[in-house]
Amino acid sequence: MQILMAEYAGFCEGVERAYRIALEQVKQKKEIFMLGNLVHNTQVVRKFEELGARIVKTVSEIPEGTKGIIIISAHGVSPMVYDEINKKGLELVDTTCPWVKNAQKLSKNLAEKGIQVIVVGDKNHPEVKGIVAWSGGRALVVEEPEGLASIKLAGKIGVIAQTTQSIENFERVVKKLKERTDNLIIHKTICGATAKRQKAAIDIAKQVDLMLVIGDQKSANTNRLTELCKETGTKTHQIQTVSELNAKWLEGKDKVGITAGASTPDWVIDEVIKILE
Repeated sequence: MQILMAEYAGFCEGVERAYRIALEQVKQKKEIFMLGNLVHNTQVVRKFEELGARIVKTVSEIPEGTKGIIIISAHGVSPMVYDEINKKGLELVDTTCPWVKNAQKLSKNLAEKGIQVIVVGDKNHPEVKGIVAWSGGRALVVEEPEGLASIKLAGKIGVIAQTTQSIENFERVVKKLKERTDNLIIHKTICGATAKRQKAAIDIAKQVDLMLVIGDQKSANTNRLTELCKETGTKTHQIQTVSELNAKWLEGKDKVGITAGASTPDWVIDEVIKILE
């Protein structure tokens, strides 16, 4: 059986940066809090918990007077959260992905100019919630072109994307917007790593009998890789770890392709490859 690995897979630069910064912090002899999951990967989160970090959903969970470090995840947060952290007197370590920071800044700037902001993304994803918050809560979220039907467009429209959106979906939404208005400002804020991973996954999926996508079910970019691979017509399975690999999937397969989400660590990918070999 031949194993083909996607050219781009696993940690992207933004996740690698967040992971590296967080690792440096847990080495310090201070109490460490992580606001939400650093990245959407259970194995990575578990590792930091084992190293002593405490995961909190909100800043309010941290008792008043607590001294320590709070780490903001790669997905970013709202301006209000920064205010809460400042009031608590906690030491802030911000690992927000630079691509996400850029989307937040655009959301804020467009809204301040009175431009209606439309974010193409998953409305329940923390990154998208943060981008909306930076617009002062005025941005509207559209998950797919059909979602535009209920939105009244007036004046200038600024469209931005969740950084892990599929390029195809973003372009479909933009096409639909262009049919309704000429007053459109387009900011394609999909990160370069996402685009490379999606193309590489599709290229491999077209060459194999079975495609394995490694990554957490909570990872938006991993789920999109799975969707894109399935769209090629190749049998595709998404697994979080090697323990979910089913030997029956491999029966009669000559070529197996592998890709992994941007929040999937190398050690998880390597374990899968080792079993297949």
